[in-house]
Amino acid sequence: MGRLAVVAVACAAVSGCSFALQGVPKNHAIESTFPEQGTAELPRQLKVVTFNVHKEPASVIMRGIKGDRALRDADLLVMQEVPRWDDTCSAACGVAKEMGYYTIYAPAHHAEGKDIGVAILSKAPIRSARVIELPWNDVHFNAGRRAAVAVTIMQDGRPITVIGVHLENRLTVAERRRQMLPILEYAKQQGTPVVIAGDFNTSPFTWVSHWLPIPTNTQDERLEELVRANGFDTPVKDSGATHRYIGMKLDAIYTRGFDTKRFATAHALDVSDHLALWATMASRPHAIEKSHRVSALN
Repeated sequence: MGRLAVVAVACAAVSGCSFALQGVPKNHAIESTFPEQGTAELPRQLKVVTFNVHKEPASVIMRGIKGDRALRDADLLVMQEVPRWDDTCSAACGVAKEMGYYTIYAPAHHAEGKDIGVAILSKAPIRSARVIELPWNDVHFNAGRRAAVAVTIMQDGRPITVIGVHLENRLTVAERRRQMLPILEYAKQQGTPVVIAGDFNTSPFTWVSHWLPIPTNTQDERLEELVRANGFDTPVKDSGATHRYIGMKLDAIYTRGFDTKRFATAHALDVSDHLALWATMASRPHAIEKSHRVSALN
């Protein structure tokens, strides 16, 4: 696709969105779900899936996961754009109840009559959870509060930290890296293996005044550079496109203390505009040393 065509598609995608600012959640409560039967801890070799579910209800998400054999055996599911229409049960909660996961859901903002947030689903109990507030960026329309959720889970006899992320869309490279820094700061302080997974919105554009897309193809490389500078691995950097339109690579999985064995994208019956991204990984036996120093690469 030519440069002008790519810009036109990106502009059309932006113009098709609601131009309202996305307010804070109507219900700030952090939601937890517990299955009737679960496993005591995750296995040493586990499968991690990250999936932007495009605000779909639980029934649609489950259809995509159950219908794709690459996803249905996931030990960890990290979801973004998870909707909650009322105070009872988010889409992640609905999936967890049906498929036997423990879940933590953190709403980030409110739009189109529902709260939208990030969720982590685990086959093993979630021992602790924390919401990480991310820097606000006024991108003029569709600007929303951004938050990550971090949990602790037992895996093969020791705790691991899992962080679910959804960064803002129309940012410059520098703004995206600044929004990522609180996540890296928290992760470096943990004396555990770490998985950071989510939708980092590393589109092939940089954005002039947060609305005009200029093709640069540097967003993912520059964010991965920051992640590696802070001691984390970028094992799925060669995943290819994770979005069904114009080949955008928006989603990623970053790790510390794990050896990634395999990774790929999965279509999940095309229930979302994103592809799911999965990786199988095994924890390394040696201890992790926590660090309080974060490299910003300024």
